[in-house]
Amino acid sequence: MTSHSLPSQSFRPAQPLGLGKTLRRLAVATTRFTVALLNALRRPQKHQQRLSLVEEANELRQVASAYLRTDPGFAADLMAAADRHELQGER
Repeated sequence: MTSHSLPSQSFRPAQPLGLGKTLRRLAVATTRFTVALLNALRRPQKHQQRLSLVEEANELRQVASAYLRTDPGFAADLMAAADRHELQGER
């Protein structure tokens, strides 16, 4: 019968940061967050006008044309959806 002994490793206990360092890190994080928030609020908002049904259908047809070579069935489905969407406005 044999026995094996494994050497134990000594780990240093984690050192607490201390109250000063913790508060400083919190202040830095709060400052960065506040600056980012204020910058986001100051950005001009784009007021986009809603596209008409015809314009939306034309955009969908452009997307469909990109799939004509690789997936003609999917392109045909998109074209049909564009037609239905355009006809929706005529009702």
